[in-house]
Amino acid sequence: MKTGTMQAQIFTFVIPAMALIYALVLGALWWQRRDQWHILAYSYCFGSIAAGVLVNIWIMGAVGALGIVVYHLLSMSGIIAMMWGTSRRVGQDIPIFIYGFTVVIACVLLAIAGSVDDIATMKLIQNTGSALLLALAAQNLWFAKKNHLVDHALVWVLALFSGFGFIRPVLTDLSIVLFGEGDQGIALLTSLHALLMTVMITLMALCLVSSVIADNMAEQRRKAEIDPLSGLRMRGAFEVEAEAMIERAHKAEVPVSMIIADIDHFKLINDRHGHLIGDKVIAEFGRLMLKAIRSKDIAGRSKDIAGRLGGEEFGLLLWNCDGEAAESMADRLRVQIHDVGSSIGMKAMRCSASFGVEQWSKNTGFSKVFERADANLYRAKNGGRNQVCGARKRSSSGSDEEIGYEAASGQSNVISIPKLGPSAR
Repeated sequence: MKTGTMQAQIFTFVIPAMALIYALVLGALWWQRRDQWHILAYSYCFGSIAAGVLVNIWIMGAVGALGIVVYHLLSMSGIIAMMWGTSRRVGQDIPIFIYGFTVVIACVLLAIAGSVDDIATMKLIQNTGSALLLALAAQNLWFAKKNHLVDHALVWVLALFSGFGFIRPVLTDLSIVLFGEGDQGIALLTSLHALLMTVMITLMALCLVSSVIADNMAEQRRKAEIDPLSGLRMRGAFEVEAEAMIERAHKAEVPVSMIIADIDHFKLINDRHGHLIGDKVIAEFGRLMLKAIRSKDIAGRSKDIAGRLGGEEFGLLLWNCDGEAAESMADRLRVQIHDVGSSIGMKAMRCSASFGVEQWSKNTGFSKVFERADANLYRAKNGGRNQVCGARKRSSSGSDEEIGYEAASGQSNVISIPKLGPSAR
């Protein structure tokens, strides 16, 4: 065997070696987060690439058409696994069974072409099939919601990989024309293909590994911003997102409303029933708030925000929601909290909460909206608790009046706890 050909074949072994390393790295990342199945799909993708190239090197020539089918099946199953993993990660569905059926058809065509030694047709099917699947993967990710900058990079890497698959037959024919079909030409062609494949596989691996790391870092940040007891955002995270929502509302010219809620006589709940029961009340009220808000608006563009502002005080910022609708939501929560005692196994205990509501107005920042909603909450507290107090109420004449909207207080439903004075929360 001539030196050039031997060096080219040795260089070809770099592809499965690198792919196997990437598969092991991703497998290790999955082992740390075994609930993230898309990471295992990425690991399988590179494992199948390594296995397919080894089949191509070692057994394809010996077993003929069967080796070709095995090689293509391994490679395409890896691409489909990568497509599934990427789509699952960004919350997008793909017609996985249609892609699988397409691969089966391609394998049948390869077997037929291989049985008659039609090398040109086999290369065309192999390269076109893989390029098409990679192009579909790039398209799916292009239209999906991208979480990180690395997702944008992955789109272009997949598109580059796909383009290489489409032009690879042309490059092969061009190299034969320029360098002939001798050992030197074959060695150069093999080395070029191996180099390009190694570069693109490495780029794809870097993108996928980076996406996994970025997701883990984002999740850790999210956990640090979530109150473990109520499941709501902590005050700092709530205020950051609320300010951003106010800015978006100003640009989009949509109404935004603020609700501040405070559990009535919460200190007495702790004193009478213990802090464990108090924690359960906090957790259950947080669950009610999460259930009440919308994850997205009708257009799927923005989220409502819920947060625990401290102690027994909670906040809601509602996108595309005017003050009247916010007051209605607050009143529903006011009614629902009456049953918290039963839901935590304390049927004799009846809870209540007071609510302050304020609608955002143009040229008003979040801090001012919060201040006004908090003032309305104090009005609800001072007015007897277990009620909703808003900034405006529509009068019978159709004009806005600067009076509080007060729901039926239903004082008989409040737990039998002595009042602490009009200013006590």
